[in-house]
Amino acid sequence: MSIYVKMKLFNSDNGEVLAMQFSIQKDYLKQAVQEVMYAVSNKPAHPILSGIKLTADANGVTLTGSDSNIVIQRIIPAIADEKVVVQIYKEGSAVIPGKYFSEIVKKLPSDMFIEANGDFHITVQAEDIITTMNGYNPDEYPVLPQMDKSSTVSLPGEELAEMVKQTAFAVAKTDSRPILSGVHISVQGGELSLAATNGQRLALRKAMVEAGWKNGCIVPGKTLLDLAKLLQHSNPVKMAVSENYILFQSDSLLLLSRLIEGNYPNIGNLFPKESKSVIVSNRKDLLLGVDRASLFASEWRHNTISLAVKNGSQLKIYSKSTAVGKIEEIQTIELLDGEEELEIMLDGRYLLEALKAIREEKVVLSFHGSIRPVMVQPFGDDKHLHLISPVRM
Repeated sequence: MSIYVKMKLFNSDNGEVLAMQFSIQKDYLKQAVQEVMYAVSNKPAHPILSGIKLTADANGVTLTGSDSNIVIQRIIPAIADEKVVVQIYKEGSAVIPGKYFSEIVKKLPSDMFIEANGDFHITVQAEDIITTMNGYNPDEYPVLPQMDKSSTVSLPGEELAEMVKQTAFAVAKTDSRPILSGVHISVQGGELSLAATNGQRLALRKAMVEAGWKNGCIVPGKTLLDLAKLLQHSNPVKMAVSENYILFQSDSLLLLSRLIEGNYPNIGNLFPKESKSVIVSNRKDLLLGVDRASLFASEWRHNTISLAVKNGSQLKIYSKSTAVGKIEEIQTIELLDGEEELEIMLDGRYLLEALKAIREEKVVLSFHGSIRPVMVQPFGDDKHLHLISPVRM
């Protein structure tokens, strides 16, 4: 669909010079608005933060959303996919109410013409549908904190998104210990590490990178999960850290997040050095078995299921409900090293989420005793680990 073009540099009502004017394809704008709205609060600390800042220049249109703790910018280039998607008639900026702009962009039928006058009254037009909104002065919009970009870490967007998905789910869901609601990101010796724990389980993922900084910080888990949704997987992402912020930036995306203050728990000593028994199982079969057992575990505070190694070749997955009944199944162990008989009780949800985070066909479970955490990892991969503490009845 062609861009709706309306060449006009002066507001016809009062002759004022316009602050901004451009036309844009709907699909690109709709996607960008949806993404920056992740950072727009329904109850902002300042009214202007309920809006999305639009900036039109020769390169295209930049959308910015912020709630003072997180900033998301998405750039819509003038030319994308070898076609013109934005035409700029007047460079400038304005801040438009985010909630209403988001809804109207979704509901308009075609490409849009957008302009703002000197008083920042904003007009959005598609075909014969004209919407006007009262905006805000962009000069009052918060300025991004300065970041030192001379020392960065770079990796593919797809890899970073995968690392986030394999760890951030394990953060604490309550505010009793704010530090545990975040993911610890560190770089040491050219190795990037993401770790998340709620005190009962831990997820750790590592990757080799060309590191420009040696540092550790705590990033809100929700922020990272939002980032994973926004990343264009084919694009490299650069990370930079300051005392209070972390920056993630690609060619079309910027996400800036305030860090969580405090000292993250030392996880280095949590991983047992020796195991009593190690088994290798088919990940999908084990996942389905744990999922079935969890149906009968919901009455327990920790959704308790039992895993038992039998005869050195079988794994029994078991749970019960006093009100409903019980479920038990036997799976064949592909490989066992160590003790041939053991039993442990775990939170079925935690084990299920760990298994879902693993992509490989086979999974390794290392047991260290009935009161020590179980380690779960992909077969042949020591850079992706999960620890799950046992349930004590």
